[in-house]
Amino acid sequence: MQQQIAAPHAPRVPRLTPGARKAVVILHVISSVGWLGLNLGTLTLSVIGLTTSSADRQHAAFGALAMLGESLLIPMSLTAFGTGLVLAFGTRWGLVRYWWVLVKFVLTLIAVVLIPLSLLPGIREVADTVGGTPPGQLVDLGAGAADLIVAGCVSTAMYTASVVLSVLKPRRRTRWGRN
Repeated sequence: MQQQIAAPHAPRVPRLTPGARKAVVILHVISSVGWLGLNLGTLTLSVIGLTTSSADRQHAAFGALAMLGESLLIPMSLTAFGTGLVLAFGTRWGLVRYWWVLVKFVLTLIAVVLIPLSLLPGIREVADTVGGTPPGQLVDLGAGAADLIVAGCVSTAMYTASVVLSVLKPRRRTRWGRN
C-alpha cells in the first residue's frame, strides 16, 4: 500500500488579540489620517507657492513644503503601510481575500514607492531653486513645478478612495478569498 504524503500547508500568521488589534487600528487610523492631512497641507503649500504674486509668500510656502515633506512624508507613509499590513495579516480580512483590502494595499504601495522616487526630489528641486533666490525675488518655476499640484491631486484621490473603501468594506471577495 502506498503512503500518501500530506500537502504542505501555508504557514498561518497568528491573529491579533482584540487588544492588539485595537492598538494597531488606532495607530493605523492616526497615521493614515495624518498622511492625508499632510498631503492636503503639501498640496495647499504647492498651490500657494505656484500662484502667489508675493515673493515672501512664495519663499515661505516652498520652505515649509520642504520641511514638511522631508521630515514627515516617509515616516507617515511607512507607518500607515506597515500597520495596514499588520492588520491585513493579523485579522480575518487578509491581504488578498477581499477586493477592498487588495485595492487599498496597491494604492498605498504605489504612494509609498513614489514619495521617495518622485515627489520628494520634486519638492527638493523647487525648494532649492526658491531658496537659492534672493529674498524678495519671485521665482518663475516653469510648467514643471505644476507636477507638485498634479501629484497632490492624484494622491488625494487615492487616499480618499482608501478611506471610502475602509468605511464601506465591500464584501466582494477575490478569487483567492473564495477558495
